[in-house]
Amino acid sequence: MIMNRIADVFFLLAIVFILLKFKTTDFIVVFNLIPFYLNDIHFFLFKTFNSLEIISFFLLIAAMGKSAQIGFHT
Repeated sequence: MIMNRIADVFFLLAIVFILLKFKTTDFIVVFNLIPFYLNDIHFFLFKTFNSLEIISFFLLIAAMGKSAQIGFHT
């Protein structure tokens, strides 16, 4: 299913971005480090983005893609 593959790509992007930002994928450590990254800004295409917003967006798209499988619609 194409939707499932798109969700996998966004989930992988979220995990890679978490790994690059926090140097770990342990969610206990990540949740404890979040206050230090609240003002972490990235510039892309003349716009500013917060790194936590990017990670949250990628995880949201991944969850929406995973829930759009045909088996769940019937």
